[in-house]
Amino acid sequence: MRRVEGKVAIITGGAGGLGSAAARRLASEGAKVLVADIAVDAAEQVANEIGGGASAVHLDAFDAASIQAMVDTAIDRYGRLDILNNNVAHTGGTGADTTVLETSIETWDQSFAVNVRSYFIATKYSLPHMLKNGGGSIVNIASDSGLGGDSALVAYGSSKAAVINFSRYVAAQYGRQGIRCNTICPGPIATQALREHAPETLKSTLKAVYVPQLGEPQHIAALVAYFASDEAAYTNGAMISCDGGLDAVITPWMAQGKLMN
Repeated sequence: MRRVEGKVAIITGGAGGLGSAAARRLASEGAKVLVADIAVDAAEQVANEIGGGASAVHLDAFDAASIQAMVDTAIDRYGRLDILNNNVAHTGGTGADTTVLETSIETWDQSFAVNVRSYFIATKYSLPHMLKNGGGSIVNIASDSGLGGDSALVAYGSSKAAVINFSRYVAAQYGRQGIRCNTICPGPIATQALREHAPETLKSTLKAVYVPQLGEPQHIAALVAYFASDEAAYTNGAMISCDGGLDAVITPWMAQGKLMN
């Protein structure tokens, strides 16, 4: 399928597992893609592998000027902007983002700076170009961590919850002008980094999900391509989990009736 033929897309965090998969999928469906990442050498490698007009740009998601420069680069190189996939993420580092009492204010601020503020800024600078073209699609990557509480990741989970509602605000404010803004909430995904550094996590994930396979980056990329395409023309402000059924199933301790009267 060539559902986004002739369109121009920015992928933030485009050198990572999910971002690079989205960039490749959109390119395979006809889009010109700008792969934006702080690891610009890795972003250039992804763009070179894609070929066909794909290119890379340095992105520092903490820096508003860098985000604006990314959008300006897309316009300078391609003359338009139709798709923004906000995919960059900050997880706080191992052991830094846990409970309210244990998580530092710095870790909280960093999570919101990248996971929410950068999405806001990228959207703010992209919208005028999309509106000029008569519309566009913004696809924000949140997380299942944004759908409920947990014993850790208070900053990351809270920031991802903010992403979900931010997308709804964009849809509400600009939907009638042709802008669609939707959210994907991945569950555990078997990226190359997880395969290399946390294989035990993947084993436990396979036991927890309600499908007979692990989630792969291409599963998220497929949803990005759908939301970016005209097939999703009547879908706005939506959120979809891609998590092997984790969000759909009641927790085991509740299923055993421990909270039932």
